[in-house]
Amino acid sequence: MDEDKDFVVVTVSGNDRPGILAALTKILVDGNVEVVDVEQATLQDFLGLSLLLDMSRARGSKDSVLKELLYKATQLNLHLNFRLFSEGDIRERTHRNLFVLTYFSTKVKTKVLAILSRILAEENVNIELITNLTGHLAHCVELTINTSSVKNLSRLKERILAVAHELDVDLALQTAEAHRKSKRLIVFDMDSTLIDMELIDEMAKRANVVREVSRITEKAVRGEIDFEAALRQRVALLKGLPTSELEGISQGITLSQGVEDLINVLKRLGYKLAVVSGGFQRFTDHLKERLGLDYAFGNQLEIKGSSLTGRIKGDVIDAPQKAKLLNWIADREGILLDQTVAIGDGANDALMLGQAGLGIAYNSRKALNRVATGNIAHSRMKNILYILGVTESDIDKLI
Repeated sequence: MDEDKDFVVVTVSGNDRPGILAALTKILVDGNVEVVDVEQATLQDFLGLSLLLDMSRARGSKDSVLKELLYKATQLNLHLNFRLFSEGDIRERTHRNLFVLTYFSTKVKTKVLAILSRILAEENVNIELITNLTGHLAHCVELTINTSSVKNLSRLKERILAVAHELDVDLALQTAEAHRKSKRLIVFDMDSTLIDMELIDEMAKRANVVREVSRITEKAVRGEIDFEAALRQRVALLKGLPTSELEGISQGITLSQGVEDLINVLKRLGYKLAVVSGGFQRFTDHLKERLGLDYAFGNQLEIKGSSLTGRIKGDVIDAPQKAKLLNWIADREGILLDQTVAIGDGANDALMLGQAGLGIAYNSRKALNRVATGNIAHSRMKNILYILGVTESDIDKLI
């Protein structure tokens, strides 16, 4: 910007009604004053309007234009204030590191806002804009925050995501960039994410090996054995299970609450959708057909005759393989990784969530906070749409 620029910030407040901006900008046009920046918001018909004006080429004196603005505001029963804005201030505003913090709460809305705003203040974060995405009830609020003065972004993210677990609140922290609202690919984990069950447990019930399978699962959770070893050991216990039982399990799959509406809206918006699971291809294929997904990947169970052999065919889909499949789908579709979303619930999803442009931990343990940028609780899949920038009115039109 030129050093001879002369800037003034004008703020206008009062009861909102049609024609306010038209009246003020007419004065600016007549006075040869340019609007450099503008923001307006209304709450319960109360107006908040801010204008950054370049007064350097004002016709006549700067004071005469400001007097006309003040007079017009008085006529309209509005409050108008102004202050000088230095060239240095303008430059500082254009070099901001902006993030968008979206949170959802139905029971403790004021407490959540109080705690999050306190954390932001303690981390030297300035709130620049607050928007309500769900009408007047403030169930979903979006804060645009400036982190330019933050020394430790990782600590800020972990503190914010900790609030989700402490208060049972869904939230996400994303960079305020173009790709935030231009996501094109969403990849779901299957068990306890896309569906509200663990299918290997259902298989264990039908094979009468529930206790044995549970013991191996508990060892894996404690970190005593890795995912692949645990999976192979559990599948070995399923040897002899008839394939007809797998069909029965497929027909009884329970989707997570809200999944069908979520998928329907995403498909109408043109997203590519995939399920990538450490579970089994038999079930991911069933979900692909049932939900109309574009891709489905799972482990291949070896079958001989009409029953399981207790072995897995080919490589196991573990955490690194999930991340590779996310990359492969994105590359095949010509989609940037910044435009991808991964949703999962366990340690096996960590690399996939970290690789995606937006990683959402669904009903997960705190361990995923290190890689996830969002957290959604059980039975609240619809909130993913808000994180993607879809408003409540948009959702109502699409469902």
